[in-house]
Amino acid sequence: MLTTPKYKVQLCCGTMCYIMGGAELHLLIEALPDQLKDKVSIEGIPCIGKCDTNEKLHPCVLINGEELNNASTQKIIKQLLTLDNNDVL
Repeated sequence: MLTTPKYKVQLCCGTMCYIMGGAELHLLIEALPDQLKDKVSIEGIPCIGKCDTNEKLHPCVLINGEELNNASTQKIIKQLLTLDNNDVL
């Protein structure tokens, strides 16, 4: 039986996010701890529109619709673990 993942990670695939580190985020699935692997879905999405700001927010990621800026594999995993630990409490 297939279940819907608890956490939806959407990686911005806009040009700026992609060249500012987003390309490596597509390997996130390989870095996930075992406790998260069955709980996370990862997909690329079109530009989320942060390129027009003067702030350096790239790469951008959405986790269950919440924006995470200056994303890295470690930062995404940390946020997912925080969410997962909060759900247990």
